[in-house]
Amino acid sequence: MSNTHMVSPRKLLWTSLSSLLLAQNAMAVGFMINPTSHLTGIANAGSAVYDHSTAAISNNPAAMSLMSEKQIGGNFSLLVPDWSINEQWDCAAEGNCAKGNVSPIAAIPTIGLIRPMDNDFTWGVGLGAIAGAGMDYGTQFKTRPIITENKLQVLELMNSISWRMDEKWTFGVGVGVLHGSFEQKQDLPTLSDTSVDDITSAVDFVGRAQECEGLPPAAIAACRGAALIASGLNPASAAETLGNLNSYMGGASGTTVDLEGDDIGAEITLGTTFEYIPGHRLGLAYHYLTDFTFEGSATINGQLLSSETYQKQHTTLTWDMPERLVLSGSHRVNNELNLYWDFERVFFDSFRSTDLRIDGYHTFKIDRNFKDANRYAVGGEYGLNEKTTVQLGFSYDESPVDDSDRMADIPVDDIFKTAFGAIYQVNDQLNVHGYVSLEFLGDAQVEQLASINGTKIGNSVKMDSDTTLYVFGVSFGYKF
Repeated sequence: MSNTHMVSPRKLLWTSLSSLLLAQNAMAVGFMINPTSHLTGIANAGSAVYDHSTAAISNNPAAMSLMSEKQIGGNFSLLVPDWSINEQWDCAAEGNCAKGNVSPIAAIPTIGLIRPMDNDFTWGVGLGAIAGAGMDYGTQFKTRPIITENKLQVLELMNSISWRMDEKWTFGVGVGVLHGSFEQKQDLPTLSDTSVDDITSAVDFVGRAQECEGLPPAAIAACRGAALIASGLNPASAAETLGNLNSYMGGASGTTVDLEGDDIGAEITLGTTFEYIPGHRLGLAYHYLTDFTFEGSATINGQLLSSETYQKQHTTLTWDMPERLVLSGSHRVNNELNLYWDFERVFFDSFRSTDLRIDGYHTFKIDRNFKDANRYAVGGEYGLNEKTTVQLGFSYDESPVDDSDRMADIPVDDIFKTAFGAIYQVNDQLNVHGYVSLEFLGDAQVEQLASINGTKIGNSVKMDSDTTLYVFGVSFGYKF
C-alpha cells in the first residue's frame, strides 16, 4: 500500500512537472518553446524561413541551405518573471498566501554550427536548453497538496541536414536527442490510515477540508469530519486524522513528497522553403516529438496512508508531447526593410491526461483536457546603415487550456509578446545581437485544486495571476 501512496503523489508531481514544460518558459504555445536567437528580436516571426541565424538547425533545417557560408552562432537569454498571484480567498486570515513572485529567474543558452558540404547539401548541429525554470508558490500556499515548487531543465542536441533542389526549393530534416530532468515538491497532511491505498483520497480530503475555512469553530469541526467520510478515509482513525489535519491547516508541514527523475526523448523535424519570386519566400516545418516516460524516485518524509514514516519509491509517468506545424513567410520590401510572419498550429488535443503507473497498482490519472492552439507572429527588420539593423516583432499565443481545466501546477494561458532588437555587423565575419522581449500572460484563472479521474477536487482554490516576463538576450554569429 505504501507504493500506491508514493504513486499518487508522484503522479501529481509528474503532472506538475508538465507545468514546467508548459509555463515556465512561456515563449510559445503551452510548454512548447521557441529557441532564443536573432529571431527573438522579431518575436520569432519567420521562424521557418529566417536565414541569418543558426536557429534554423532546430526551427527548419531546410533554411540552412539558404546560408552559403560556414558559421557558428550562439545565444544567452535571461528570463526575468514578474509573476504575482491574486488569491480569491482570504489567504491572510488562512495563512496560505503565495510568495510575492512565484517564478524564478531562468537562463537559456544555445549554440549551433552550420557547414555547407557542397553546392547542394548543408549540415548543422545545435545544442541548447529549450526549457527551464519552474514555479515556487511557497510552502504554505493553498495548492501545496499538489505543488509547492517545481523545476525542469530540458537540453536538446539537434543534428540536421538540408538539400537545395534548385533556386526556388530547399528541403531539410533534423533528428534531435532530448534530455529532461525535473524536481517537484508537494506537502500533504500526515495520514497513517492504511485502509485506503489511493492518494486521491488524501487530496480529496484536503480539498474538501479547505472549503470549511471561514465557518464558526464548531461548524469547522463538523465540516472536516464530513470531509473525512466523503473522501473515503477510515472513520476508525478519524481522531488522529483530524488532529493531523488541524495542525496541517494551521500551517504546519505534513508529509512532504520530493520527486526527481529524468528521461531521454527524440525530435524529428521535416521542412521545406520555397522562393516563389525573388525576395519572397515561404517556409513550412513539421515537428514531431516522442512522448516521454519519466522515470525516477519519490522520497516521502512522513506518513502518507501508511505506517511508514519514510519511503522512497520508483515510478514512471507517460507524457504525450504535441506535434507542431509552422508556416512562415519573409518578404523583402526594399534593400532596407524585410517583413516576416508566422502561423503555428500546436496539436495539444492528444494531451488529455497524464497517466502514472506503478508496478502492482492501478493507473492514477490527472485530467488535463488540453486543446489545439495557434501562435501568430509578425515582425520586421530595418537596416539603418551597412552595420546596424533594428528589429520589431509582435506575437500572440492562444491558451491550450480552458479556465475550468487549468491547474496551479500548469498555469499556462494566452500570451501577447512584443520584442525589440538590434543587430550590429562588426566586420564581414562577426555580428552581435541584443534584444528585449516583453511577454504578457493572460490572467491564468484557476478554479480547482485538481481534477483526478474525471472528478474536480477543491473548488475553494480560485485564483488568477498578474504576469509579465522580461526576456533579455545577446546573440552572435561568426562566419568562417
